[in-house]
This record gives sequence, C-alpha cells and structure tokens, in this order.
Amino acid sequence: MKNHGVKWVSMMLMAGLVLGGCGAKNNAAEEVKGSEAEKKIEFFQWKVEAVNFFDEKIKEFEAANPGVQIEQVNVPDGPAVLKTRVARGDIPDIFISYPIEQDYVLRAQNDYLLDLTNEDFVKNIIPEVQDRYLIDGKMYGVALSQNAMGVIYNKKMFAENKIEIPQTWDEFVATMEKFKQLGITPILMPNATADVSAFNMNLLANSFDKAYWEKANKGEAKIEGDPLWEEIAKKMLVAYDYAQKDSIATKADQINQRFVNGEGAMYVMGTFILPQLEKLSPEFEYGMFPFPATNDKDKNLVLGGVDTGFTISSQAKYPEEAKKFLAFLTSKESAQQFSDYEGSISAVKDVQMNKEQVKQIAELVKEGRSSNWPNHYWHGGTGAENDFRKYSQQFLMSRDSKAYLKNLNDMFMMYKE
Repeated sequence: MKNHGVKWVSMMLMAGLVLGGCGAKNNAAEEVKGSEAEKKIEFFQWKVEAVNFFDEKIKEFEAANPGVQIEQVNVPDGPAVLKTRVARGDIPDIFISYPIEQDYVLRAQNDYLLDLTNEDFVKNIIPEVQDRYLIDGKMYGVALSQNAMGVIYNKKMFAENKIEIPQTWDEFVATMEKFKQLGITPILMPNATADVSAFNMNLLANSFDKAYWEKANKGEAKIEGDPLWEEIAKKMLVAYDYAQKDSIATKADQINQRFVNGEGAMYVMGTFILPQLEKLSPEFEYGMFPFPATNDKDKNLVLGGVDTGFTISSQAKYPEEAKKFLAFLTSKESAQQFSDYEGSISAVKDVQMNKEQVKQIAELVKEGRSSNWPNHYWHGGTGAENDFRKYSQQFLMSRDSKAYLKNLNDMFMMYKE
C-alpha cells in the first residue's frame, strides 16, 4: 500500500498549526487531492508461482495508467480465505474464479459478480474455453490460461537407465517397479497437503464424465460397491506404495525441492508447478508425459481446466479500471508472456505454446482429448474439495477402501441438491 501521501499530509498539517503559514496548508491540500485521485484496486490471486509475473505486469499497467494502483494480494489457502471474505461482504475487486465450479455459479446467481458478457476482451478468448463461464447466457468471468496435469519426470534418470516413457497404466506400474529395483524412489507424492488429490483426480477424470457428476450431485450415484471406484482406490494404493516413505507428511514445496535434487524419478503435478521447479534449479532437465490412467493409451485423457481466470466484484469501486486491467492481462502479448513464463496452455486466441516440455500435452488438449476437473462439477464447491482431500489422506493411512468409498458417498449425499 502507498501510505507516504497520508504521512506527508499529517506532517504538513502539523507544520501549518505551528507556523501558521499558508504555504504548508496549500501543500497539504495538494497531497490530499493527489491521494484521493489514486484509484486502488485489489487483485486477489492465490497462485504463488505467478506472484512475480503479476508484479511485473502490474508495474507495466500502472506506468501506462497514472492514478491507478493495483494491489496484488496473495495468501495461503486462497479459495477458503475468499469464501470467508465473500460471506462477510469484504469482496476483492478482482479475484480468481473457475468456471463451472459451484462457488462461481452461486456468486453469479447472487449478483456478487460483474457481467462481462459484452466486453471486447472476452472475444479474445478461445470460445470453447470461455463458454464455460456461461450462466443463463451471460459471462461473469474471463479465462487467461488452462492448466494440464501430467507426469513430470527426471530426463537424466530415464535416459541413463534406458527406461521408456509409459503410455498405459500397466506400463506405468512396470516403470515404477524398475526404478524401485534400481534403488531409485519411483514417484514423489505430496500427500500432506491439498495436493494429495493431484494423483487421484487424474483417475476420476478418466473414469467419470459430467453426466455422472450430475447424478452424484443429486445423490443418485452409488459410490460404495462401484467397480470403477474400487479400481481407483486400488490404483491409489499401488502408487502410494512406490512413493517416498514419508509422503503422508511431505508438503508440495518439499517435493519440489526433492525432485530437482534428484531424489525421485517422477512427480504427478500440473503445468503450473513448472516455474517453481525451474526457479529452484534452472539446470534441472525434466520432461512431461500424459498421465496413463488406463490401459488404452488412445483413450487416456489429460486432466485440466481453466487455471487462471478472473471475475470482478459487482461492488468494485472502480469497475472500468478493473476491466481495463483484465483487458491488459488477457491481451495476446500478455497472454503469450504468461504462457512462456508458466508453461501453461493459453486460453487466449493465437498464443503459441513455446515450452518444449508441455507441447505433447498441449496438443492433446487442442485435439479435445482432455477432461475438466471433476471437483468443478461438485455442488459442495470448495467444501466438498476439502472433504475429498481429507478422506483421501485418511484412506492412504488406513488402506480401508470400504470406509473411503462410504465417506465419499456420504459426502455427496450431504452436499446433494
């Protein structure tokens, strides 16, 4: 926050009282006027890996728009913090919002969001991506980038041990076994944090479609005893048994460091993590291949969705300036810079994928061989997501698949329509 103007006003007012000089009063008045003229907009986003990028873009925007100040706010557990702030009426001017997700739908339906349907910058977005923000013919958000999950791998380890990239689930398991026999930790997993769901969300996305989740939201999908769910639980334990011994106590930032240190061969995570890995070790050689969720390589889908998308609060004090900032961020130039920086798949038209490690996955997404995040369909929103992660952690520790599936069944019944 820029508070030097306020301090200067106080000093000058005091000087005026002591000296009785009109010059001090005039200067103070000018400072007050200048302070009031600055339009401050809160930009609330929880992508830690993107803070530096947005800082640079904010400087660029402010230089071109005197009198407008963009304050980036980045806090841990951003979605939960946002939910609390919305509930108490303290809504950020601009904040991350995912289409389809229940939190977005409810906020739009309850008039918390500004209608962006007819804004020119919305037309710059790939329609198949942007249309996910549609609610009753209107759009209350705009997409900047898409994420994609995959298996990040240590290229040196694969090459030195002459191990080929697996394309099916059975090949994936065989690959993990080969590394285990070589005394190399096959896969690193951050099971102590919300990223515990990074692995099994891939399995869910390749097992159930939108129609299934609509049934689940109505309490019409029986999870207990479902062969597909039972198979997912078994696959979770298979991978867990190949992970580092302390995975249940290891956080994502620890895994990032261990991975670039060469302490594991593979790491299931999204494109959004790549800037952090490269920052930790610029020389680290890695690749990324599609997650082989099934034994049919031609039917395996890439898990992903809108990763960076924004909405504007309907209560924003300066809506026109907020829209101007979003237009700036979603311009082709800014979007290309963001894709190059993060390795994300852009949602903006005509932006190229230049990060070699992501090209294969980006091409699959372009071909339509992808599946949206399952949790974006859940009526429980972030509450259901947190419950899912909690039950997944409990399952990995207890290995009780029957209890796990019952918990998930009860979860959907609790949040049903």
